[in-house]
Amino acid sequence: MNRPHITLIIASSLDGRIAFPEGGNKNLGSSEDRVVLNKALKNMDATIFGSGTLKAHKSTFLVKDKNGISEKQPISIVAGNIKDFSQNWLYFKQPIIKWSIHSNEIKNDKNLNFQKEFIYQDSWIKTLEILTEEGIKNIALLGGGKLINAFAREDLIDEIKITIVPIMIGGKFTWIPIQQKEKFSSNWTIKSIKRLKTDEIFIHYSKK
Repeated sequence: MNRPHITLIIASSLDGRIAFPEGGNKNLGSSEDRVVLNKALKNMDATIFGSGTLKAHKSTFLVKDKNGISEKQPISIVAGNIKDFSQNWLYFKQPIIKWSIHSNEIKNDKNLNFQKEFIYQDSWIKTLEILTEEGIKNIALLGGGKLINAFAREDLIDEIKITIVPIMIGGKFTWIPIQQKEKFSSNWTIKSIKRLKTDEIFIHYSKK
C-alpha cells in the first residue's frame, strides 16, 4: 500500500517517560534537543500528533532558519477529538497550515482554522493513504503515547529519532502504554548516535 514514510521523533527519560508525572506543557528535552528536532523537521512534509498533546501544549514547534521562524513549515496534522479546542490557543495563531483527522461523529468548531479535515478510515494505514493522495510523502510522528501506540500496532513506523534525557521521573506517560501486551517489530538498526552537550543521547534507528 502507498503511504507516507513515518519517522517517530521523541524525547524520553531514562525510564521511558515522554512527559512529567504532573503532565502539562513542560518540555522534557533541552535546547540542544530542540536543535535536533529543528533539523529533523526541515525535511518533513507534515507532522502529526494527538489531540491530547495539543491540549497540553496549546502550540506546536516551529521550524527555524538563520533568519528566525522559517517561511517553510511542515503541515501540522492533529489527530483525535477536537471538541474541546479553543481558538484562543497559540496554536491557532501560529503561521502554519493546519489539518485535522477525526471521526465523522465530531463536528468541528468553524472558528478553528483547520484548512482541511479528514475522516479516520477505521485504520491508520487506510487513513495515511488519503494523506498520500494529498501529496504528503514524509511525516514526523510527535506523540502522544496513544497515537504512537496506534501506529506501532499497525507497524507503520519506519524510523525512530529518540533523544534520551538523563533523568528518571516516573509517572504514567510512557511512549508505549504500560498495559500494552502486543508485540511490535524488533527489527531495528542504528543509523547514528550523537552525544549532545547536555549529556543527552540522540539515537537514530531505522527499520531493517
